[in-house]
Amino acid sequence: MANPMELAEKLGEAILESEEYRAFSLAKDKMDNDEDAHGLVDKFQDLQQGLREAQMMGRKITQEQIEELRAHQRLMVEHPAIKSYLEAKKGLENLMAAVNQVVGQVVGISPAGGGCGGGCC
Repeated sequence: MANPMELAEKLGEAILESEEYRAFSLAKDKMDNDEDAHGLVDKFQDLQQGLREAQMMGRKITQEQIEELRAHQRLMVEHPAIKSYLEAKKGLENLMAAVNQVVGQVVGISPAGGGCGGGCC
C-alpha cells in the first residue's frame, strides 16, 4: 500500500514542475529584483501598518487616509512586475485548490466552505 506522505511529497514535486509554479517562480523573482516594486510594496505596508496602529490606539481613521491607501494599492497592482506576480500567484492558487478538490472528492470530504452534504447535518 502506498504511503500517503510519500505520495504527497511526489505530488509536491509534480506541482514544482508545473507551468503554474514555473510562472509563479519567475514572476516572484522579477518582482523581488525590481526596486520600484519593492518601494511600492514597502510604502503600502507602511501605510497599512500606520492605519492599523491608529485603529489600535483608538484614533479615528479619516476617509482621506483610506483613499490614500486605496490609491497607493491601485498604483501597486498596476506595476508590471507586481501585476505579473499577482496573476501568477492566482494561477498557482487555482492549481492548488483544484488538487485539494480532487483529493477531497476521492476521500469523500467536501473542500472547506463547500457546505454540508452527504447527510452530515
